[in-house]
Amino acid sequence: MIIRKQDLHTERRTSDGWGTVETQRVGDPGGITQFGASVQTLMPDARASLRHWHEATDEMLYVLSGELTVIEGDGEHVLREGDAACWAAGVALAHTVCNRSNAPCSYFVVGTRATRDVTHYEEIGEVMHVEGERWRMTDRAGTLLRAGDAGTSPWR
Repeated sequence: MIIRKQDLHTERRTSDGWGTVETQRVGDPGGITQFGASVQTLMPDARASLRHWHEATDEMLYVLSGELTVIEGDGEHVLREGDAACWAAGVALAHTVCNRSNAPCSYFVVGTRATRDVTHYEEIGEVMHVEGERWRMTDRAGTLLRAGDAGTSPWR
């Protein structure tokens, strides 16, 4: 299936402390079900996510334009057009990306769609368990904090 750029929907999210992120989901309109594929654009001073790592999901990104800062473990790494970052499932290397430059940065991001996964959010000490269409957030000790169905936000 051919998908033209002008036919993609752009989701734009702006929030305090996070900045502005634009996402174009490429895989969904093409009927892809085994992995997610999107183009994300971070505006200056924007951040994509909390630092996290997955037990069952592989993730990778490829920088299309601009300059992106990858924060992983205790280090920061600047990536530019043509650079990539990969995070293998099960490797406890918490990561996130942000744009510390003065211009937008775009990257292609791909991740497997595991029907069961555990995501560790190091910054806030929470763990998300996804089991099919249900999710639950716990603290590190396993105490339930909140739960919901696919399509609802796990964030307060």
